[in-house]
Amino acid sequence: MDSIKKTIAKLSGMFLILVALVFSFNALATSQGNTAEPNLKKTDEAHVSFQRDKNYACTQCHKDEHDVLLGQHAKALNEKTGRNIGCIDCHNDISASHRDGAPNVVKFRQGQVVAGESKPAHDPAWVKTQNSQCIDCHQGEQLRKANWTHDVHALKLTCSSCHSIHPEKDPMQGIERKPRIKMCVDCHSDMTSYKQQEDK
Repeated sequence: MDSIKKTIAKLSGMFLILVALVFSFNALATSQGNTAEPNLKKTDEAHVSFQRDKNYACTQCHKDEHDVLLGQHAKALNEKTGRNIGCIDCHNDISASHRDGAPNVVKFRQGQVVAGESKPAHDPAWVKTQNSQCIDCHQGEQLRKANWTHDVHALKLTCSSCHSIHPEKDPMQGIERKPRIKMCVDCHSDMTSYKQQEDK
């Protein structure tokens, strides 16, 4: 019993010495840090915050979409929040009752509309709703500089008519001239035949 008390006393003493060393190294590092960088401001300090995956609630039901947020959207920051872009930044008002048709959730693909409902790709209300989400970040001025087609199509087509929303690499970027012309011809031919059928 006496040896146990001695062992505990030794361990306690060693623990106190260890704690004292840690505090002295911390004090030394702090004082050296102050002399090494006298211009360090409070705003330059790094802050760590723990947050759960903000897409977690969405991907519990939309399991196929879990790995879909790739490319630029996955790397970009939302200018309003300063955080990475997530589902709700583009799909908007997601509420507890969104399973009941999700009328307030912005849908970017025909397959996302409510069963039995049809929204033609050129429906002005649908185009405006979708594109308003995109231009929150992708400013019109920048789009006009990038390519004249943005101005021409902005009110008639959704951005997702041409661009992939969750791509690893947007297939529209870097297209050579000939394939781009073919794409214009293909799309405009489809629209011409669609309008002719609609007029009948």
